[in-house]
Amino acid sequence: MWSTFVMTLKTNLRDRQSLFWLIVFPIALATLFNGLLGNLAEGYELKAMPVAVVEDANWTESPGAKTFIDGLSGKSGTGKSGTGTTGDTAGTDDTADTTDTTVTVTKLLDATTVATVDDARDRLADGTAKGYLRVDGDGRIRLTLSSRAAEAMNGTSATDSNGAVTVAALSSVIDLYNRTDAATRDLLQRHPEAMQSRAFWSSIGNIADTTRETSLTNSTPNVTARYFYALLGMACLMAMGYAIAAVTSAQANLSALGIRRTVAPLGRGRQLMAGFLASWLCSDVSLTIALAYIRYVCDVPLGGREPAAVAAVAVASFMACAFGTMIGAIPGLKHSVKVGLTSAIPCTLSLFSGLYGQFAMDLSDWITRHAPVLALVNPAQQVTNLFYDILYYDDYRPFATTCGVLIAMSAVFLAAGVAMLKEQRYEHL
Repeated sequence: MWSTFVMTLKTNLRDRQSLFWLIVFPIALATLFNGLLGNLAEGYELKAMPVAVVEDANWTESPGAKTFIDGLSGKSGTGKSGTGTTGDTAGTDDTADTTDTTVTVTKLLDATTVATVDDARDRLADGTAKGYLRVDGDGRIRLTLSSRAAEAMNGTSATDSNGAVTVAALSSVIDLYNRTDAATRDLLQRHPEAMQSRAFWSSIGNIADTTRETSLTNSTPNVTARYFYALLGMACLMAMGYAIAAVTSAQANLSALGIRRTVAPLGRGRQLMAGFLASWLCSDVSLTIALAYIRYVCDVPLGGREPAAVAAVAVASFMACAFGTMIGAIPGLKHSVKVGLTSAIPCTLSLFSGLYGQFAMDLSDWITRHAPVLALVNPAQQVTNLFYDILYYDDYRPFATTCGVLIAMSAVFLAAGVAMLKEQRYEHL
C-alpha cells in the first residue's frame, strides 16, 4: 500500500495539467481579479471632499463653526476643552478649564473660503467645489451640494461612491454639531449660571463620545473578498481530477495499468485508499499554495485566522477528492469524459456561488434566500462559505457547521463511489 501511495504521489506531481488547474490557474485568475478589483474597496473609503466655506456675517458671529470646520479639514491643534463645538453664544470664562488638548479628526473636507454665497455657487458651477457650507441666522451649519455632485452620488449608476460615503459622514457630524449647539444655546439662555461650570463645558466636549464605531462582524467587510473566495471554491473542486485519475488507473477496462493492478496481489480497496490519500495530499498542498498567494500577495483578508483557512482547504480538498472518486467510479464513461467533467462541474457550480461577476453574485444571493437547499447541496457554495465563516463570524460555530456539511458530502460521495466500484466485474482482461 505504501508503494502504491508513493507511486501515485509521484504520478500526481508529474501531472502538469492538474498542477496547472490547482496552482497556476487560481494564481493567474487571482492576479487578474486583483488588477480589476483592487481599487473597488477604495470606492467605499472616506476621502476629503472639496467644498467652499462662506465666511459672511453669520460665519463671523459663530467662531465655533470655524473651529468645527477646521477639525473636519484635518487641521489639528490645541484648544480649551470647554469650548468644544458649541459656538460662542455663551463665550468662555476665565474659570473654565484651560487644559490644552490635541484633537485629531479624519479629514473630510478640502475647504476653500469665499466671501458670499454667490461666490460659492460660482465654484460649484466651474467644478472646483462639490458643495458649500454656510452658517444660517440661527447659527446652524448648512451643507449644499451641486446638482452634478448629487447625481454622481445617488442612484444605481452612481459614479462617486467615495463622495456618497463622505457626505453621509458629513451629514452625521454636522447634525451632531447643530443639535449640540442648539441645546447649549437653549440651556444657557434658561440657566446662565451654567456658563461658570467646568463640568458643563466638559460634558459639551465629551458629547462626541456618545457615538462609537462598532463592528458587527469579526473583521471589516471587504467588497472584493467574495470573488476570491468563490475562486477558491472553484479551484478546490478542480482537485477532483487527481482522485478521478487514481480511480480510473485501477480499472481494468480503462487502461493497461488498470489491468496490471487488477491482477496485483494488493487488494483493490487498499489500492484505492492509497490513491485517495495521495490525491488528497497533492490537492491540499497545491491549494494551500494558491491560498497563500491570495492572502499575502493579493492581500485578501482572512480575519487573522489563517490556520483555520488552511484547515478549510484540507476539508475542501478532501470533499473534492471524494467527489472525484465517485465520478471516477461511474461505469460506462471513458476516462476522457471523466476528465472533462473535472472542468465542467466546477465551472457550472461556480456560477451559483458568485464567481462570474455581479450577476452571479445576485443569483447566488437569490438562491441562498429563496432556495437554501440548493445552496446547501452546492459544493462550490459551501467551500466559499467556509472562508466567509472565517472572516465574518465571531466564533467558529458557523465554520464548524460548514465543515460538517462538507464532510457529510464527502461521506455520501465516497459511499456512492465504493458502491459502484464494488459492483464492477470484468468478464475477461
